[in-house]
Amino acid sequence: MNARFLRSLNERFGVKLFALFAVFIIIISFSFTVFFINHQRQSLRDTLIHKGQLLARVLAFSSRIGVFSENEALLKDPIEGILRQQEVVEVSILNRQGDLLGQQARAGTEIPRESTQGVERKGHGIPQKVKESGAPGYLEDTSTVQFWSPVLAGGAYATEESLFLDANPPQKSGRVIGFVKVTVDKGVLCKRVGGLLFKGILIGLAFLLLGSGVTYFVVRGVTGPLSRLTDGVRALEKQGVFRPVPIETRDEIGRLGKAFNDMSESLARREEALRDSEKRLRSLSSQLLKAREKEQKRLSIELHDELGQALALLKHRIRSIGKKLHEGQALLHAECEDTNQYVDQIIDNVRRLSRDLSPSTLEDLGLSSALRWLLEDFSKRHAMHTSLDIEDIDHLFSQEAQTNLYRIFQEALTNISKHAHASRVSFTVKKKDSRVYFLMEDDGKGFDVDQVKEMQSFEKGMGLAAIEERVHMLGANLDLRSEQRKGTRMSFTIPITKGGIS
Repeated sequence: MNARFLRSLNERFGVKLFALFAVFIIIISFSFTVFFINHQRQSLRDTLIHKGQLLARVLAFSSRIGVFSENEALLKDPIEGILRQQEVVEVSILNRQGDLLGQQARAGTEIPRESTQGVERKGHGIPQKVKESGAPGYLEDTSTVQFWSPVLAGGAYATEESLFLDANPPQKSGRVIGFVKVTVDKGVLCKRVGGLLFKGILIGLAFLLLGSGVTYFVVRGVTGPLSRLTDGVRALEKQGVFRPVPIETRDEIGRLGKAFNDMSESLARREEALRDSEKRLRSLSSQLLKAREKEQKRLSIELHDELGQALALLKHRIRSIGKKLHEGQALLHAECEDTNQYVDQIIDNVRRLSRDLSPSTLEDLGLSSALRWLLEDFSKRHAMHTSLDIEDIDHLFSQEAQTNLYRIFQEALTNISKHAHASRVSFTVKKKDSRVYFLMEDDGKGFDVDQVKEMQSFEKGMGLAAIEERVHMLGANLDLRSEQRKGTRMSFTIPITKGGIS
């Protein structure tokens, strides 16, 4: 699952953008929740401190008479009044010497013993700072807060002050006759903070969900046009089909889509022009090959009829001259014989050239026999092992198609003799269903096919270019495979129509 998500994150821009926004929203939500909870927690604590100090001062004011007379009955009502507050768990009233005048705790509440570390206490636990300054203060531990306030004989009271501050105490505004202590449970604060934490988490989740939804639609608005643009590019690449991308906005993405549409339209026009040029080029190439074949046939006839007959007449005259020589002219007689043999070689070469230019075997015996003779002659002239596996296919092709096939094999053998340095050549011609399969293989040194395909036509040489063109004229595509020191394999398949290949 993690690997799939990481792969999707790496390959898909939309997922990456959504994840980035999601992380940003999570960070914002978490920061907001933490800030909100800390702020509310501090606000609740300040409220609790302020209320506790206020309750301590109210208790000090309302218990003056009871403290002054040290009458416990007079202290009962003020203590009970303070205990009615939800946060208060214990109330104590002491005289000036620290003797306990009244104390009461909330029913069922266990008052934890407060920590006294670092705080000097005398008497019955009155903080020394409160006792000396006569100013109210408070002591805080992990579970409770104790609020102390002096009971003054006069009507005025000092301002509130934390016991942990080192500020100079204010001047007493009345005679201190006692002290009151109000203990507040911090559990109420924890409950309220817990409720705030729950609300903060809910707000954070709501913000996260809302932000994720907004992010989804924003990302979709960004990646949607990009996805359609990608689909358009793939369709143009694989199928060559131009599909206009809808332009929904005028921003950078909209301008990108418009640029793609303009580019695609331009490519479509250029491709159409290129196809027209290719058709004209194919037509011209086909006409050139036909004209070349016609010219070769004319040259073949001239070589055979004119030059061949002239050489035969020359041979006859040399032989006639040799017969007229006397017996004492043995040297001239030997030269005549050598000249006749040389003329015979010339006649054989002329006949071979004539056959290469226009194979009479193809016209007289058909394609199968002509290919057999071509391979046999090649094997004799180049001392190379050849093999031919061919079926009778002459009736499947017209004379022009047979000529193209013969020229393909002839050109392949020429390339093998010039470049392959092979020791073995094999041809295979098989008919299967409505197709004829042609295969030519050698065990030569091979070559880099990709490098050859990247060459211009004039760099490839006329041989391979002529083979490709003739294969195309037959309605097939040439499949060329080769590797260094692993030979070459050339194949193509020609579909047979009902009327045969013309």
